[in-house]
Amino acid sequence: MFKADSHIHTTFSPDGRQTPEQLIQTAIAAGLTEITVTEHCECNDNAALPPEETPWPDLDVKAYTETYEKLKETSPIKINIGIEIGQATQGREYAEKMLSSYEWDFVLGSLHNVRNEYDFYYMDYAGKDLKKLFSEYFDQLYETVETCRFSSLSHLYYPVRYIYRQGLTLDLEQFDGQIKLILELLAKKGLGLEINTSSVSDSYGDLVPGFRYAKMFRELGGEIVTVGSDGHYAEKVGVGIDVAYKMLKEAGFTAVATFEKQVPVFHNI
Repeated sequence: MFKADSHIHTTFSPDGRQTPEQLIQTAIAAGLTEITVTEHCECNDNAALPPEETPWPDLDVKAYTETYEKLKETSPIKINIGIEIGQATQGREYAEKMLSSYEWDFVLGSLHNVRNEYDFYYMDYAGKDLKKLFSEYFDQLYETVETCRFSSLSHLYYPVRYIYRQGLTLDLEQFDGQIKLILELLAKKGLGLEINTSSVSDSYGDLVPGFRYAKMFRELGGEIVTVGSDGHYAEKVGVGIDVAYKMLKEAGFTAVATFEKQVPVFHNI
């Protein structure tokens, strides 16, 4: 059975906790057919990090790509080399520079913070106006889809995982109008939607996005879906992929996509 993880980080990302060699062994043990490595490239010059945090260095594209080009020669599973472009709208020139630095197989489009705020990972949500915050987030996510280059949009409602970790909840349906506009634009532009599995075993306990929005995307004409664990360490690689495939079938999809040189390749599920 085909099984791919299209969102993975290693020690080439500052928050990665597994080496490339460990990743391949873990992926084999998890029964994966194919992996796409998507190291972080944050385009807003560390503006989303609190001052007490160590600044993230720029992604070393040469070392990263040469390492995986070499590993591809002997790997028993297929490896695609991708990049996760974060906050491209907050650093457009840098985003374009990085996108042009290599012939990437796959580009994830991500938004980890709204302008003038820290990454959602670092936020204290107690006392926050969550409706206002999420409304700003979805507006800026729409801008990302409208103006930036990528293959698939990552973790549609990224901040929700951290809200739940802090013991709070959020009714996402109040943002259905904004979410529909984002999904509609993705479908119109022929772009992909990622099903992120990282929160399946977390406090949120569901895929991001879950069935409601995967089905909405399909009904709006969306055809390209990718699935990724967002694994930063070995234990997370491949986790929840089967759950995502089952949900996608229920939502009306018959295939998932991986990418080669930014061209989708469809695999029946």
